[in-house]
Amino acid sequence: MARVGYLTTEDASGDAKEVLAGMEERGSDVLNLFRTVANSPGTLRNFMRLGSSLLRYGILRPVLRELAILRVAQLTGAGYEWAHHIPIARAAGVSEEQIAALERWENAPEFDDQQRAVLAYVQAATLDVMVADDIFGAAREHLSEGEVVELTLVCGYWGMVARVLVAAQVDVEPEYVRHLPSTT
Repeated sequence: MARVGYLTTEDASGDAKEVLAGMEERGSDVLNLFRTVANSPGTLRNFMRLGSSLLRYGILRPVLRELAILRVAQLTGAGYEWAHHIPIARAAGVSEEQIAALERWENAPEFDDQQRAVLAYVQAATLDVMVADDIFGAAREHLSEGEVVELTLVCGYWGMVARVLVAAQVDVEPEYVRHLPSTT
């Protein structure tokens, strides 16, 4: 059960009220995550803008971005994040075998060298913040400087999202429950 309220458009204030109303007018899903963040009325719009920017306009290949997001979700225990990104990851080209092997990525044959370098980077950035020189160098062998920066932004943004979701115990919407990992 959630620790904070999921604000409706009527209950929201300031900019959050406008953002939620706009989503409803467009027929967009107003997720529990957004209703939770709406409790901080001045941040919802920019919170959503950064996530949308990384999802829609990023230079990092979508399959790498989604592997990174799923790994952040695993490392932080954010089942909600995992459940919402499984369909996106599949659409981006992440295979069922990769999804099943993600927790043991280091030795799993389902991942190529580029994906292993990305996952090592994600693990370091998520758990330690500091990325060791050898891990950074391995990522740079496969990614441009811009892609490494974006990968870091992906880790930071979805790490922040995970912290909101886990700390506030945001409930997974019924249509996404089937995507929850069996350990959550």
